[in-house]
Amino acid sequence: MPPTEPASSKRDTGIEKAALRKQAACNRSVLMAENPFAGDKLIRQLEEVLQRCGKGIYAAYLPIRSELSPLPLVAALVDLGIATALPVTPPPGNPLTFYRWAPGMRLDDGPYNTKQPPLSSESVIPDVILAPMLAFDAEGRRLGYGGGFYDRSIATMRNSGHQVVAIGIAFAGQQVDKVPTGPYDVALDAIWTPDGMFWRNSAT
Repeated sequence: MPPTEPASSKRDTGIEKAALRKQAACNRSVLMAENPFAGDKLIRQLEEVLQRCGKGIYAAYLPIRSELSPLPLVAALVDLGIATALPVTPPPGNPLTFYRWAPGMRLDDGPYNTKQPPLSSESVIPDVILAPMLAFDAEGRRLGYGGGFYDRSIATMRNSGHQVVAIGIAFAGQQVDKVPTGPYDVALDAIWTPDGMFWRNSAT
């Protein structure tokens, strides 16, 4: 049986998340304005991530709003001969699907004013998912936009036996004291920032 949460608790968590999203979005916008090329600095930690996670399929995202861009990482991974992918956003309530993509390949229009690989591309199951976020905390809890797409996708893969590594991409300044969570929220394995890596359940 899936975990259940009292209606009042679920409502309170939703209110807390909504308030934090507004605050975190403003904070991230300021950080991006102050550091417009911060995505380039993520490459400093690439060797460390490859040593820990291996050279499987890495799924990233196309940045929107003030999201920290993983595209320099994608280019660097491709240069190393590592397969990369992007998500295709499904209808609400479903997990993401991922399709092979590298810089220069075709993109189609997606929902929510996004771009995504065409459905005619090769479908893949990533070994590492690089996820955008609004905020995170020291326990690896991630605040997204509320659609639950990444939580659902990671949980679906792990429940099927595929142990995908989930890494959030963020500025170090996006860390908050605590991200409110519900029973279906999935903690990240690591946070990748321009200033360094934070690995959950690790002393390094």
